[in-house]
Order: sequence, then structure tokens, then C-alpha cells
Amino acid sequence: MKEKIKDKVMFLLFTYPVGILLGIGLFLLRISKRIRIMSPERFPRRKRKIIVVSNHPSLLEPMLLPALFFREYLFSPFKYAPWSVPDRHNYYDKWYWFFARPRLLPVERGNNRAGMKVLLRIKEVLDKKGIIIIFPEAGRTFKGNPSDMLESRRGKKLRRFKPGVGWLVIKTRATILPVWVEGTDKMLPNRAGRLFSHPRFSEKAIIKIGNPVRFKTNGNRVVKAGKIADAIANILLQLADE
Repeated sequence: MKEKIKDKVMFLLFTYPVGILLGIGLFLLRISKRIRIMSPERFPRRKRKIIVVSNHPSLLEPMLLPALFFREYLFSPFKYAPWSVPDRHNYYDKWYWFFARPRLLPVERGNNRAGMKVLLRIKEVLDKKGIIIIFPEAGRTFKGNPSDMLESRRGKKLRRFKPGVGWLVIKTRATILPVWVEGTDKMLPNRAGRLFSHPRFSEKAIIKIGNPVRFKTNGNRVVKAGKIADAIANILLQLADE
């Protein structure tokens, strides 16, 4: 109980104000034409129980994508503030991310037991009609094994999705919102041996919003979770080619 009260206080004092700044930042990047949002009319306004599924070209997406919910977040933060599922080492464990922790569900790469606990926590959030932002590539795209890459007709690349996102669809029947991001790896370049590089806001990025998708699920077999994950990845690659 004390932990929940502490998280709410932290959220109001730090997470909410930073979320407002991120929303304003995205607005400024849009009017300055640094970021272009394509098909914004597809965005499911005033709806909940959503899994936002995105590719992961850089470290910028976990900060950028929550700002898509700025309108709802501004007036109803506890209801519409999205939860993000970033890498624990890159985000959660660093002291300077303390302000975001009330809305982070960190993943520890390579720890399957901890990963299952996070999936169960995500399921709890979705069962309460929350909003989750997830990156099923399980790491930035450029770190993927070339032999395990998926590729669109126009050559856009994506790491094969982990089956966890399929498991979440089966267990919660949440709506999937596909989002494809391009150019953020130029705005915040990936550097070997360094977590963050100097941002380059002279560069341009694109955020493509896909049509919300609902999957019909019968049963809960592991093999089906993998198939749903592959289907979501294919939807994202189709969106990439638009």
C-alpha cells in the first residue's frame, strides 16, 4: 500500500510534469517539421487496453512514443498515461531515470524468469484497461543478427519479434496499435560503447501510425503466441512500406 502511494506521489511530482514537457517537445518538433506523423487519424483517441507495438531503431522511441498520448494524458493522467517496457540496464537502473519509474516496466535482457514476471505485470496493467508501449524486437534493430532479420518488400528491416507480445494478445485480447518509426537513429545516433550520443535535431524523423488491430484468439498454445507475434511483425513491415 505504501509503495502504491509512493508511486502516485512520484508520478504527480515528476513523471506527469516531464510527460507534459515531452508532449510539448513533440509538438515543437512537428511544427518545425523535424518530426512528421503520418496517418494521425488512425490513432485510437480516448480508448484504452492498447498495446502500442513499435520498431526500435534508437534509444529515442521510449521517450518519444508516450508523447503521442499527450491530449488524453494532459487532462486524465492516471487513466491515459502509457506504461513503457524499456531495457532495465539502459533506462530503469540509471539514477537519472527516477522520474519515469512510476510508468516503467523494465525488461532484463537474457533473464527468462524475470521476463515472465514482467509479462505478468504487463497483463495486470492491460486487465485494468491500461496502455502499454512495447518493443518486441527485444533490443535496438541494428543489434540484431542479420540471419534473423525480417525484411519488407522495400527493404525495411526488423528483428524477429519475441513471442511474449503474442502471449499478451491471447491472454488479454488487447488492441494492437502498430507504429513504425524512421530517422530517430539519425536524431540520436547509435554509438558503440556509449549509451547516448549528442542529439541531432537538425535531422528528420517519421512516425507512421497503423490501423488498430484485434486478433481472434482460440486457446493459449505457445505455438500460437509465436504465430501472432510474426503476424504483428508483418503488419509493421507493411506499415513501413506505406
